[in-house]
Amino acid sequence: MIHATRLSLLLLLLWLGGCASLDQPPSTLSPSQQGCWQAFVQLDAKLDAGTGHDAGDYRIPGFPYLRSNRLLASFAAEIDQPAQLDSWLAQLAALDSQARHLELKRHHPDPRQAEQQAEILDHCRSQLLAADRLQPERLAQLKQASQTPDDYLMHLRVLGVYPLTALGIRWGISGWHRETRETYATPLATLPVAGQLQRWASPAQAEPDRSTIAQWLAASQDPLGIPHPNSTQQQMLLARFAPVWEVDVVDDNDRIGGFYWDGGAQLDLASPTEYRHISHTRFAGQTLLQLNYLIWFPARPGNDIYAGWLDGIHWRVTLGADGQPLIYDSIHPCGCYHLFFPSTALQWRPGQPGQGLKEPPLSPQVAPAAERLVIRIGHGRHYIERIYPDAHTDTAIPLQAQPYDRLRALPGKDGHYSLFGPHGQVAGSERPERVLFWPMGIRSAGAMRQWGRHATAFVGRRHFDDAYLFEPLFGTKPR
Repeated sequence: MIHATRLSLLLLLLWLGGCASLDQPPSTLSPSQQGCWQAFVQLDAKLDAGTGHDAGDYRIPGFPYLRSNRLLASFAAEIDQPAQLDSWLAQLAALDSQARHLELKRHHPDPRQAEQQAEILDHCRSQLLAADRLQPERLAQLKQASQTPDDYLMHLRVLGVYPLTALGIRWGISGWHRETRETYATPLATLPVAGQLQRWASPAQAEPDRSTIAQWLAASQDPLGIPHPNSTQQQMLLARFAPVWEVDVVDDNDRIGGFYWDGGAQLDLASPTEYRHISHTRFAGQTLLQLNYLIWFPARPGNDIYAGWLDGIHWRVTLGADGQPLIYDSIHPCGCYHLFFPSTALQWRPGQPGQGLKEPPLSPQVAPAAERLVIRIGHGRHYIERIYPDAHTDTAIPLQAQPYDRLRALPGKDGHYSLFGPHGQVAGSERPERVLFWPMGIRSAGAMRQWGRHATAFVGRRHFDDAYLFEPLFGTKPR
């Protein structure tokens, strides 16, 4: 707990140490609350001039102490109960608190100084939220401002004559779709192997069972209906559904690594790592829990326009309310090569896949019912070639599990650094393809990206973290 006198002094120092021109707080704030507001704005100015902001969650204009994402933005117009509003505000605040702690860790070499300032901002955030809660006009403004913009740049589409250039891009995408379907039509036993198949896996975990998972999901719902299992339960779920990665290894570019910082981001193949986090999606009137797993390769080798430093696979498991996987999907960290693997409980909605000019979704395989899935990955391009059940993992190279947030503050010799830069992109991972694809409106197409910044369709609009990603594509099969 921060003593009131000490807090006032620190806020004054922060305010006086800021820029001469700062965003003005609402006139309804008390002097103490105005000091809190300026503390946030002053820090933003320092971050803009220094180590930068975290680009994952959306910084809400006019509310420098809150952040949003596509899930929370989807609830803004639906809130009609005080408990729902309180829950929604708390989660906007939690996103900002989490990002601020990481930003300050990167900004201050001294961890004690970073933690002290984060504590001040947490206290201030509570004061500012309490003030907003009493102002209906501020709440109405917040609901509107919380809408997360998409990652498509309209001016690029206008300059690139999108309606015409999209036709050529869609034709190229259809070629990849045909190639992928041909791969999945090939029996698993006869899939080509250019090198040697090697597996990586974290330790298998059979517990908790499906009924226990369903109980956790139901019992942890907040007033908005979003399930929030506690941290221990989250770790058990992430371990329970972690995949086995089976890669056709030809050279080191096909080996899984883990990041560290030494004058820049480096991938260590001696420390293979799986980065994990929790997300949510809305489907069939419910909000469902998602388990995310990310691995990295040193590069996609080759001389084509898609080659470059770094590659990887982001695998996601969406659990139904019954505790069973409802759908799996995957992208590369560029947001490219989005694949859907629905369970037998789902079916395509009429008119799918794809209509008109929009890029059709690609679902090359129905997901098998299995306790643990093997993800077969080809060499070089690192395309997923099959998913299949197999519990035989005793020859797998052990993977260490790390929280995804570690990538947002990698420890180095003299501080912490983010793998992701402005717009959530990984510097140095740019691809030549960006010269060809810019008329689709995606900034630096092919570059590796941060969670929350994955546009997954070149033609049309689609985001990996869209709150309603699956809703227009799939429906549940009648029982």
